[in-house]
Amino acid sequence: MAGRSVRSPGGAGSEGKPTPPPTPAPTPDAAGSQRRRGQLELIGGGALVVLALVLARLTGGTARYVAVSAAIAAGAAAIVVGAVRLSPRSEPALPPRPDPRRWIYGGLDILFGAVYALVISEVIPNRLPSATVHLWTLPACTLAMGAGTLAGGRYGWWTAIVAGSALLFSVIVMIARILISAAFLAGVYGALGKAASTFALVAVALVVEVVALLPIVQIKFLMTRAGRRAYGM
Repeated sequence: MAGRSVRSPGGAGSEGKPTPPPTPAPTPDAAGSQRRRGQLELIGGGALVVLALVLARLTGGTARYVAVSAAIAAGAAAIVVGAVRLSPRSEPALPPRPDPRRWIYGGLDILFGAVYALVISEVIPNRLPSATVHLWTLPACTLAMGAGTLAGGRYGWWTAIVAGSALLFSVIVMIARILISAAFLAGVYGALGKAASTFALVAVALVVEVVALLPIVQIKFLMTRAGRRAYGM
């Protein structure tokens, strides 16, 4: 009996690690208010993104793309904040677990985003404003995905998820635009247009391999149990 140790509340555990103090549970009023605020931010952010896309189709001029891009960025930020408020918190006894894949994916995002920006500015410049803005969404979303991945935490996890989803949506729209252009060339310009449409199909394959594979694999990792645990989700 003399050799038995007495464990005091909040003291060291059997492995010598201090037991974290219990976090007070939020009151029902505070939880309800936070949930309503998150829902408003989520709905408002989505509405702002949709409104910006509608204005981009209805208005003209080069300055509209700057305003549209700013509105989309603000809407995406509101979606991230609202999603963080609505997502359940992890248990305090389960802190974030370090995972090397987080740094690998983040480094690849920064590298690919820099390469995309260099290629768009130096190799394939485009004089069409809408096409230029569409192309620049690739490095912007990739760099935002990398920043969220490297930042960590709940905000970093949701930033990576939202930016990766936006990148995939941009790739899908880009593939649709390329296929429409290929069909137009093949139908209007005869044999010459068919040859050009063949190169367009090659461009689709390159876009899928070079741009779409990274966000697909990264989002798959973030949605797994290990990925969520690495961010304390």
